[in-house]
Amino acid sequence: MTKVTCITCLCALLAGCSDRLSDVKEAVSGINSAAETAASAVGRDVHAIRAIAIDYKDTSFTVNDLFKTILRDVRWDYDAEKSELHVRGTWLAPLFSEQPWDDTMKKQLAETGVVKVTCTIKNDKIDSARTNVTLIFNDKTIVETAGEDALQHLYDTYLQKETP
Repeated sequence: MTKVTCITCLCALLAGCSDRLSDVKEAVSGINSAAETAASAVGRDVHAIRAIAIDYKDTSFTVNDLFKTILRDVRWDYDAEKSELHVRGTWLAPLFSEQPWDDTMKKQLAETGVVKVTCTIKNDKIDSARTNVTLIFNDKTIVETAGEDALQHLYDTYLQKETP
């Protein structure tokens, strides 16, 4: 009789767990689906922006080529409401090579210097007037450029790295 009672109790307990497990699986599935939808929507915007062609000084390259060449550990974000591309990466020489940095500083920048670029995309082009480039080292801005000069500096750095 005790065996039957134990088995009955165990069955009742497991039946309750089964319903709860089913609820948890449905919740996780819904969260995963929503996350995938959001990621793919953002991803499409970023991928389209990264594919934009740039023609500069008789050379053609993409936005992706530009930032993957001049920065390390590149991270992308696109704010569709503002049409702003935000690129973040680790500093690489020769970006800002006109600065009087010694080899020790360059080594430290290559390890922990963060470059943040914000640019507005207008008619499938980078709006040079609304481009901002910042180099941060030890939580301090050590170089900041904006506008046409900032964008040309990025392009010139790309060309410098691409041509031997």
